Amino acid sequence: MGSGIGGNYSGTSGSSQPYANTYKVVCSQLRKDKKDRDIYSGNSGYFKNPTAVYLESSVSENRIEIEGHRAEGKMTYVMDKTGNIIFGKRSNPNNAQKRAPHPTLIGGKNPEVQCAGMIDFRKGKIYSVDISSGHYKPNIKSLEKVDKALQQLCNKNPNLFSRDSKWRKKK
Repeated sequence: MGSGIGGNYSGTSGSSQPYANTYKVVCSQLRKDKKDRDIYSGNSGYFKNPTAVYLESSVSENRIEIEGHRAEGKMTYVMDKTGNIIFGKRSNPNNAQKRAPHPTLIGGKNPEVQCAGMIDFRKGKIYSVDISSGHYKPNIKSLEKVDKALQQLCNKNPNLFSRDSKWRKKK
């Protein structure tokens, strides 16, 4: 799993976990990551992705920004245990040849999330989200929580969403 040097996400292999309120990193991924010092430290766990940002705090006028530029393309996201959506780039600051998996958006020994996947931005606008996370393998039902949070954000500011996004079409 992961983006590798090309930055392309390889998607989720295998089935999702059973539906739960929160998800921990699946055991096979955690074991694999614990062997990679560029991703996981025995002392502190997953590194904290320096590009990780709360979605609501990344709003600049009528667009979403990351690192001072409009958000563009697919990036990882998680919904943390308190309902915040956090997203970031897949680049690993410890080794540019390696990935920055979903748990790095929170960091720590075994971070829990309500949902995880990819969020697609087009010209600084939210276009779509999915549950493509090989580290958490969330159940599709978990996407309902993210959908609800994004619909609430759209109701506050529809200009943050692509005209073709499902949240703008629901209005």
